[in-house]
Amino acid sequence: MKLGIFLSMFPEPHETFILRELVALEREGIEFEIFSLQPPRDPITAAEAQSLVDRKTHYGKLLGLSSLIAFASAFVRSPISMLSIVGRIIRHGWQRPMDLIKDLAVLPLSFKFAADFDRLGITALHSHWANVPMTACWALSRYTGLNWSAAIHGEDIFSKNPMLEYKLDKATFAVVCTDYFRAHLADNMGHSHPKNIHCNYHGLEPKLVERAQQFEFDYDRQGSKNILSIGRLVPTKGHAELISALGQVTPDLDIRLKIVGSGPAEQELRDLAKRVGVVDRVDFLGLLDHQQVMQAIEEADVFCLPSRFIPGHPPDGIPNVLAEAMVFGLPVISTKLGAIPELVDDGVNGLLVTPGDIAEISEALRQVFTDDSLRSNLGRQGRNKVMGLFDQSRNINELIGFFDRYHGAKG
Repeated sequence: MKLGIFLSMFPEPHETFILRELVALEREGIEFEIFSLQPPRDPITAAEAQSLVDRKTHYGKLLGLSSLIAFASAFVRSPISMLSIVGRIIRHGWQRPMDLIKDLAVLPLSFKFAADFDRLGITALHSHWANVPMTACWALSRYTGLNWSAAIHGEDIFSKNPMLEYKLDKATFAVVCTDYFRAHLADNMGHSHPKNIHCNYHGLEPKLVERAQQFEFDYDRQGSKNILSIGRLVPTKGHAELISALGQVTPDLDIRLKIVGSGPAEQELRDLAKRVGVVDRVDFLGLLDHQQVMQAIEEADVFCLPSRFIPGHPPDGIPNVLAEAMVFGLPVISTKLGAIPELVDDGVNGLLVTPGDIAEISEALRQVFTDDSLRSNLGRQGRNKVMGLFDQSRNINELIGFFDRYHGAKG
């Protein structure tokens, strides 16, 4: 059988985990075609992405003439079904006008794609993210009778969204990338089949894992120590609390903080470093490429991402940078927030503090920098945890098992 996989945009540079999944599915013999609702915004630099674009990816214009003709034709062939689809979107989406407009706008192109399903041999549909690709799969499933499933990556599932609740209840099954998100979706959205919502962790980049396995961390190295933090410079990542905590660490400890990332809070963070007297110990490195990030991890002594919750912003899942630091054996400090405790067991393979608690962050830093044995134990146990939880081969086989069970996608 053959999957039709819907995405908002393929390839998307920030969604490397989706690219890795698609490559692994093809390697395991799963047949699929990719339907991208938008053309790529950025130049395609990954050879694997270009290969999938050339061989398996379909594009079109949302409101192009051919899309509108396909949509009108579907109305002529099945007016009652099409009116029901449009009516459902309006009924469940009117409280979120921008989402409603997007959900309606995606329909013409979706039905243009559907006109090729028989020729391509598509027998089931699968969407990524909880927004318009999910709407496309739900609508086309209702029209064609094909089974459909969804992969949800944490976006927009914590705010009131009646259309999401309705669509998710109609999916044959759904996968989500943390158990924290799975529990939220299964328990809080009134599903008729919550058992069909599964946790399926992402795998780490194979080249990163290969490099990490060849790297031997020196937990006893002498001299100045480096804290590394990676993330967009926004309040939810906790950089302000980390800088303030650095100001509370005794000056007897020779510690520098290196922050990788960019964002709207950069100047505010620079000003904070001046106010707390650590401006000469904080380096803002900006955006780095993947090779530079791995080098920064190898040169660090501790990784700290003290994420915090801010109303109106979705809580963290499992930050990829946290797992990437751990697979290198770098001791980590983070917070008891969202899905982070699924990865970091406090005191076993990392340290967890209360979100926003500067004193706790400062104390955690003091502990790891004054106790060589603790630093070593946390780093080694962290590597073991990540290698088990984010084993790409195992997780891909689990996903294929879901396709097999619900769609018969392998055999």
